[in-house]
Amino acid sequence: MASRQINWRGRSLVGAVLLWLAKPCLAAASVSTPPELAQLRDIHLPAPISWWPLAPGWYGLTGLVLVIILTSLFFFHRHYLNGRAKRHALRLLENYRQQYPHLVNSQLTSARVSELLKRVALVYFPRGKVAGLQGDSWLSFLNNTSTGLDFNQTQAELLQLPYQPASSDINLDLLFTLAKSWISQRRKPCLN
Repeated sequence: MASRQINWRGRSLVGAVLLWLAKPCLAAASVSTPPELAQLRDIHLPAPISWWPLAPGWYGLTGLVLVIILTSLFFFHRHYLNGRAKRHALRLLENYRQQYPHLVNSQLTSARVSELLKRVALVYFPRGKVAGLQGDSWLSFLNNTSTGLDFNQTQAELLQLPYQPASSDINLDLLFTLAKSWISQRRKPCLN
């Protein structure tokens, strides 16, 4: 009891009593430990769980994500290939529109636009259905395969102007607009 002084300041009465009761146990524990107890070691924790190998659910999830990515790539690639002819035709049509003021030849420009429409139709519709069309049947085909377009307004530009002498005073803006709209409405090419 003399080896350890009790400091009453800052402690409660219960804490002081517990400390006074624990003094004999503390003195006995510090005396000596048997050699058998000295050979005991602390409890060893197992190694942390490794992330590899993965649980079967992760393999399934990885496979599902891979299938979704490959399917998406397939459909995007197919959509890109299906739109390639349309993009090329729209670029050609825009070139014709830009060249028209410099050429000042409505006969040549009208013939080019008519030829471009026929080429696009051959890509997106069966060859047997499109190849023989001419005159009013060609205009009917263009009207029937479009939504909200009326090619009868451009009948003279499509059917007669290519065979007339060159002239420079004809406005082809409506023909360009209708051709662009008709080409833009094409979806999937036909496998003739």
